[in-house]
Amino acid sequence: KKLPTEAISGMPFPSTKAERFGLIQEELAHEPFKLIVAVIFLNQTTGKAAIPMFRKFIDTYPTIDDIANASVDEIATLIEPLGLQNNRAKILINLARTWLSKPPTKGKRYKTPQYPTKTDSNGIKLSEVLADDDERIGAFEVGHLPGCGPYALDSWRIFCRDKCRDLAAGWNGEGAAEGFQPEWMRVRPTDKELRAYLRWMWLKEGFIWDWRTGETEVASKEELEKA
Repeated sequence: KKLPTEAISGMPFPSTKAERFGLIQEELAHEPFKLIVAVIFLNQTTGKAAIPMFRKFIDTYPTIDDIANASVDEIATLIEPLGLQNNRAKILINLARTWLSKPPTKGKRYKTPQYPTKTDSNGIKLSEVLADDDERIGAFEVGHLPGCGPYALDSWRIFCRDKCRDLAAGWNGEGAAEGFQPEWMRVRPTDKELRAYLRWMWLKEGFIWDWRTGETEVASKEELEKA
């Protein structure tokens, strides 16, 4: 079945027998602050340009405190080749300062406007902090962090949320209770690479996933053999 152009990733699709798909988010899944920094670099920028600059940035500012105490001019000069350097520098500094004062915490969810869908956060005030037993869904543990738009939220949910909530030791349900469904199974990303990653993850589980609806169907023997 031919995929729509907007669904096609620019990354090679690995075998389902491979351990990793090849996203930097997989590498940073246990370092959630760095993961969010990486996706800020990747936003509106190719991985070829963003990832080397991300590594250079982390080498220059290895701790959250280092970033929080840096000046906008210092960071902007370093990341200038990426473009949008002043805006990115301000976001990175504010992200670090907010993380230090109010890190993502289990049981504390903050409004995520128009996410996961446009109406999910309706009725939630920006000042509210939702507990896990609150059934409203337009709020997440990183919703208050600067730089956390849909791409960052999708990435964090896929790779970091279960561990943040003490539900699993990793993003694929490692160490979780029997019958646990990882968070990645509920995410419907807008980003092509994340969509491709989830298609691959679902194939590893034996299913074909439709990114437009979030629905799955059992993969045929032929489809699994091709994978």
